[in-house]
Amino acid sequence: MRAALYTRISEDDGTALGITRQEQDTRTEAERRGWEVVRVYSDNDVSATRSKRRPEYERLLSDIRSGVVNALVIWDADRLTRTPREGEDLIELVETMGLHLANVTGSEDLSTSDGRLVFRIKVAVARREVEQMSKRLKRKFEERAHAGKPHGQVPYGFRRVDGRDVAEPAEAAVIQEAARRLLAGDSLRSIVGDLNARNISAPRSATWSSAILRQMLMRSSLAGLRQYQGKVVGPAESDAVISKETHERLVALLTDPTRRTNRAGSEHRHLLSGIARCGREGCDGFMYRQPGAKVATPSGGEKRKPDSYACGSCFKVRRKQDDVDATVEEWLLTRLAEPDAVNLFPFGNPVEAQTARDQLEAIDSNLDFIMDELRANKITRRQFDRGNTPLHAEREVVERRLRAALPRTVVDFDFNDVMGSWDKLKMPQKRALLEIVADVTILPSGSGRRFDRDLIVVQERGAA
Repeated sequence: MRAALYTRISEDDGTALGITRQEQDTRTEAERRGWEVVRVYSDNDVSATRSKRRPEYERLLSDIRSGVVNALVIWDADRLTRTPREGEDLIELVETMGLHLANVTGSEDLSTSDGRLVFRIKVAVARREVEQMSKRLKRKFEERAHAGKPHGQVPYGFRRVDGRDVAEPAEAAVIQEAARRLLAGDSLRSIVGDLNARNISAPRSATWSSAILRQMLMRSSLAGLRQYQGKVVGPAESDAVISKETHERLVALLTDPTRRTNRAGSEHRHLLSGIARCGREGCDGFMYRQPGAKVATPSGGEKRKPDSYACGSCFKVRRKQDDVDATVEEWLLTRLAEPDAVNLFPFGNPVEAQTARDQLEAIDSNLDFIMDELRANKITRRQFDRGNTPLHAEREVVERRLRAALPRTVVDFDFNDVMGSWDKLKMPQKRALLEIVADVTILPSGSGRRFDRDLIVVQERGAA
């Protein structure tokens, strides 16, 4: 008999003593039977559930099928598998490959119907233990979540002290800066580029990406809220590094389906690049900034053409950038100075938003109350569930109502000082503001004609 030993343990304390003891016992059993041990397969610190991959177990099966080994010694059936489907695969190998199985702690013989029955029962019992353990752990994690206690890895922005997540000053400052800049109109891409240029490490990564930053800023734990299975279940015991209102605004902004993301190329640094449209009949392509090029003059010298906006689709419409920018800025600042300019911005419904916030606060207070009652053994678990489940359903509805009442795009702007506010904005903010207010179309003109402001059509967005 060319025997293989298979050992496995789900959780190892780093000493590998459990695996070592299993190997000693299985080797002794092989010697007792007179089998030659040719291979040892060990999956240390690996679960035997179907969702976990066991490299050595897979290699063992391959070697059995290829005839490298024809006998197998295990410590117990549940060390080999806890999945009935895998158990049937092993029984099939015994029948088709003539595999001999020895069990240190059992005596089942898979070549007989009674032995197969005992083996199947053991695997089924082991599977039930896994499912019961999973159920207990889920209930434990749920209770910890409702109690606001942390679980899992320490998130970026925090460090764990005595079972509580407290703010880590340097990382919390990065989060606060990113949130502030995003709400002020900066794009994820520009913030990411700046953080990487400053050599600030991302969570579990050397560099930031837009996806990493977006995912981090969406975390409810930043606002001192505990989340479980994708839903906020109440306040957390952890510190809050941003306010609940800031968190609400970030979620509203980053989940806004009308928000333009993932634009190709680098961050736009010019007011109308990728915003203005070509007015040539049948085109409607986007206009992009083109740097001026040096050209030869009839006298043999050279001159530099001015920077311009050119159509990226038909390539037949081009206008001097400075003149176009000046025309559009003049129209925009004039419109923003008018008394009703504030109505151009989708500020949402502040009354409805505050009502929703008040309702969320009342729901969270009730959630805290029933959790305290459960901890004090004043109510049963069933009574807790009867109160807890509908409150969370109600909270989800109110959260949706709050998101709908919040502004979809946030631009800080003082309408009492239009020119001063405009000059303080960075280019991404200026572009965001312009896109909210206006549509710009650049009409074609004949070659060599002087700049004509009337061929730059600026129309209030949504106007007929």
